[in-house]
Amino acid sequence: MRSVTEEDKPIRVVDRRMFTPEGDLRPDYEADETEEPPKPPPQPPPPVEGAAAASTSTSTKKPEPEPAPPPSAAGDSGFLEILRSLGTTAYSSLGLVPDPSGSRRRDPAVARQMIDWLGVLEQKTRGNLTFEESDLLARILYELRMAYVEVMRPPSGEPKR
Repeated sequence: MRSVTEEDKPIRVVDRRMFTPEGDLRPDYEADETEEPPKPPPQPPPPVEGAAAASTSTSTKKPEPEPAPPPSAAGDSGFLEILRSLGTTAYSSLGLVPDPSGSRRRDPAVARQMIDWLGVLEQKTRGNLTFEESDLLARILYELRMAYVEVMRPPSGEPKR
């Protein structure tokens, strides 16, 4: 059985959200004193060498970091180069493109392996490629598969009447 004082005690609800539903900072928002803002990780000092070390250690200027190349440009071109390399190898193995020595040799097993690898790349990267990458991969696979079928087709003689 509950006592009378527990039933009479009102429940107090405190809204501790920082922002209003509209995205504005609440005027009555108070940050908890127990929470400390996260501190940035300490930066290691830049390496210094030889005589330049003595002069730079006393200066107060910080060296400006070099801008890094955009990751998407480097990653895209690398993936596209892999696709082109596998495709060229397959075309060369089908005898459609001369190899570096200038001769045209057919090796259907190597061509089939390259086509299979490109198919695996298509499956494993589905949904993670840019439009350019997925379009190139799909076109290379389609063209290689059609070329493989054409090359592997037995030569036809005179049409029968």
